[in-house]
Parts: sequence; C-alpha cells; structure tokens
Amino acid sequence: MSYQLSLLHFEQLSKEQLYDVLQLRADVFVLEQKSLYRDIDGQDKDAWHILAYDHKHQLIGVVRLLKDPKDPSCYTIGRVGVSKSGRGQGLAKELMERAHEFIAKQEKAERIELSAQEYLAEFYKTLGYVLVSDQPYDDAGVMHVDMIRAV
Repeated sequence: MSYQLSLLHFEQLSKEQLYDVLQLRADVFVLEQKSLYRDIDGQDKDAWHILAYDHKHQLIGVVRLLKDPKDPSCYTIGRVGVSKSGRGQGLAKELMERAHEFIAKQEKAERIELSAQEYLAEFYKTLGYVLVSDQPYDDAGVMHVDMIRAV
C-alpha cells in the first residue's frame, strides 16, 4: 500500500484534517480497545502531528509529538494509531521513523519518551526504546509501560 505522510503543527491542520485525526483516534483507542478515556486532553494545540493518507486520501495513521514544556531537550510521542486498513504494512514503523527524524534534526532534542501499550513494547524496542517502568500500569483499562530513547 502506498501512503503519503504530512507533518503539521496544530495551527496548520484544516478542520477536515483535525476531524479525521480525532475520528481515527476514537476508532482505534476508544472503540477497538474499548477504553473510555479523554482523548481530547488539551495537548493537541501544542503538538506536531504526523498524518498518513492512503491513495484514496483516507487518513490511515497518526502520531502526536509534544515538546516537554519543562525540558526542551525531551519530546513525547503519543497517540500512535493506525487504522485497520493500514496495518501490517510497516506504516507504524515509518510513522515512528519520521517522528524520530523530525525530533532529532529539526528540534535537536536529546531524548524521546513514550507510554507504550504493554503488548507493543517489543515493537518499540526494535526502534531503539528501552523499558524504564518497574511494572506495567493500567491506563484507561489498557496496560502500559514507560519507555525512553536517546536521539
């Protein structure tokens, strides 16, 4: 499958793009995972967003990038979501690699933190992340672990 990646700050998102992002995240994190949580948490306004569109111009992947307001050398990656139609083709890896490139080259950050769903920890390890949680923890009904990666 071919797809196109776009990196946009919140102010650059069109109304349609923002709607698509929120819809995809609700489909993946709320409906599929049966996890009731507040996705609209006030942080999107300060974030960069990587969007992946398929050849039909349908949003199939998203990532949210946030600079730590207390430590500009650190970024947080979150809300990594891929639609059912976009899975199994390396899109999550490509989204993460694009995030790493932006954080390292444009933002000159030193490290990246993320809260990974526990079952995805091995995937993130293949991208250079190391586990820093002592124990998995429940985040809205889904077990998570904290991970970190040097840039």
